[in-house]
This record gives sequence, C-alpha cells and structure tokens, in this order.
Amino acid sequence: MTITLSNSLVKIGYNVCILSLFKGNKCEYMSRLDSKVVCLNMPNEKMFSRENRRHFLLVLQENEIDVIINQNMDYEVNKLMLKLKGNVQGNGKYFPAFITVVHNDPFVDFKCLDTMIKGRGVKNVLKRMLKPIYQVYIHNVVRRSYIMASLVSDKMVVLSKSYVSSCAELSRCEYEKIIAIPNGFNVDDKVDGLFLNRKKLLYVGRLVETQKKISELINIWKYLCEEFLDWDLLIVGDGPDVGIYKSLVKSENIKNVYFEGSPEYYFNQSTVVCLTSESEGFPMVLIEGMKYGCIPICYDSFSAVDDIIDDGVNGYVIPFNKQNEYICKLRYLMSLDDTSLCYMRNNAIKKSELYDINKVVFEWEKLFNELI
Repeated sequence: MTITLSNSLVKIGYNVCILSLFKGNKCEYMSRLDSKVVCLNMPNEKMFSRENRRHFLLVLQENEIDVIINQNMDYEVNKLMLKLKGNVQGNGKYFPAFITVVHNDPFVDFKCLDTMIKGRGVKNVLKRMLKPIYQVYIHNVVRRSYIMASLVSDKMVVLSKSYVSSCAELSRCEYEKIIAIPNGFNVDDKVDGLFLNRKKLLYVGRLVETQKKISELINIWKYLCEEFLDWDLLIVGDGPDVGIYKSLVKSENIKNVYFEGSPEYYFNQSTVVCLTSESEGFPMVLIEGMKYGCIPICYDSFSAVDDIIDDGVNGYVIPFNKQNEYICKLRYLMSLDDTSLCYMRNNAIKKSELYDINKVVFEWEKLFNELI
C-alpha cells in the first residue's frame, strides 16, 4: 500500500519521500515506485543510534516534510518518535503532522492467539500451559503499543470504520483522533471482459498457517474435488508453511491442487477467490480478485469484510468456522451456469471500483488539509 499511495500522491502534485527505518536494500520496491519518489535508508544498522536520530531530523528539514505517515506500530520506534517530537517542539521548532496507520484488525493478536501457540516447541508448550497469563501479557504488549502510537500521533488511520472502536479501546484515545481510510489499488490496467469456463478457485497470499489458515481451505476442497473434477484449486504465493500444505495435499491424495507463482495471471484465469483466515485487516487480495471478476468467498472473521462483500450480491460471507456452510456455498457457486456467474462477477467488478486508489487518495488529501 505504501508504494500505491506514494505513486498516487506524486501524480496529484505531492513531493513524497520514503524513509526506511532499517538499513537495507531498496531495490525490491524501487522498480515499482514513481521516479519522483525519493527513497532513503537510515545510515546505521542500529536503529536507535544517535546517527540515525540526527539523520531522521535532517531528512525532515532538508525535504521540508509537512506530514509523516508512520507505517509502524512498534512500541520502541514510536517511543523514539515521541521523544524526537518533544525535543523539536520544546526548542520552539516545527515538527510535521504525525499520522500512524494501523494495517490490521486491532484485535488480530487476540483472535490468532491459539494458532500462534500451536506447535511442539518448548516455548509454545509453555505458552499453552500458561495460556491465561500469556493472554494477559499479549494484551498488555498490544495495548502499550497502541497507547504509544496514540501519544505520538495527531491522527490514527484504520482500514475500516468497524475498527475505530477497537482502536480507541486499545489506544485509550478519543474517537475523533481516529479516521477510517481503506486500502486502494491501481485500476490503470483495465480488465477487458470476463473469461468464461475458467473453472478455478484461487487463494493468493502468504503461505503461513498463523492467521491465514490455508489448511482449512485445502480441507474444504477435499470434500469438493471428487465432485467437481473439472475444477482446480490454485494456491498462489510463498511462505514458511508451503511444505506443510504440499505434504497435506499429497498425504490426503487431494486432486487438482496446484501451487503457483504470479497472482495477476491467475486472477484473470479464475472465477472464485477464497480466504479462510481467522483474522484479516482489509485484504486487498479480495478486491484485486474482484477487479478481475473473481467472486470472493470468506469467513466473517474480520469486521471489515462487510465493507468489501455484499453477501449474495457480489460474493459470499460465511460464519467463522462453519466449514460445512463454506463447502455448501462453494458447491452452489461451482454449479451455477455462466449467465448467473457473470452476473455476480460483474457485480464484484463494480464493487472493486470503490477502492480505486485515484478515489482513495483524495481521502488522504482531505486528512492532510485538516492537519497542516
């Protein structure tokens, strides 16, 4: 989202500078950025070094920064930002307006706790044994991070209005300090028509069991693959658990499951985009899929799902952990004729247009004008 927003802000006349808090290779994202975006790194590998603190303030001064968009919820980073802000303002100097972006459901760490402490490691065993104590510890860590982010920020941005109350609860700040701005995506590449007879279900994302619960999707497909032999399940992405998923498919002899690469190609080849996550923030994979006419189906494990899917109109929302309902709804979708599928797919395309970055960027501009 940083890249998409930066490029869009440049297009409407803003000067944008990206400062990475970590010393590293910029090449990974440089090729996707507008050439007018300035990219900088901290000079010292020790994040909190005096050299980095001086460099940060110098970047603000030399680039005449009016607004800082903070993409980090780390307690120590925001504590340092608060200290620098206080020092600058204490000397009677100007410090830019400070906006912190919350990129997930504020309660994600609580929702995914059981999955996070699964496994055979000694640490996970101890966490399960001491779960009530560990829950309190996680709650305190998360709340401390939100409170610090609130203290340093002039505004906090969440991805959906449904997250405002939970963000306010954790950060202990007034509702007026929190604003909802959704993620946006680039619609410059127009999709020309719908491909018919593309009998493919699609998952796109990081292949990690914590939060994403991809094993749930594979198990759902297990109940359908024999019935729909002309359909495929495409799992696109990479991650630490890819081997686990491949082994699951092999051991259970689940047919027509393919692990693939570039998502853009497979969006255009698929009819349904699936998520079985136990929590999400504002999953762009659904909106990207809808742009290409993929019908989204996912659990109601995150409140922002209602911002994306109008149930029964452009996709389906399934009660969390109701695997049988998920299977039944997929079976229904996979049995529809082309005319009925095209109706929902066109509705999905229309809904995705609400999140065109060229529209979302003006919500950011409105916020900037309020703060400057």
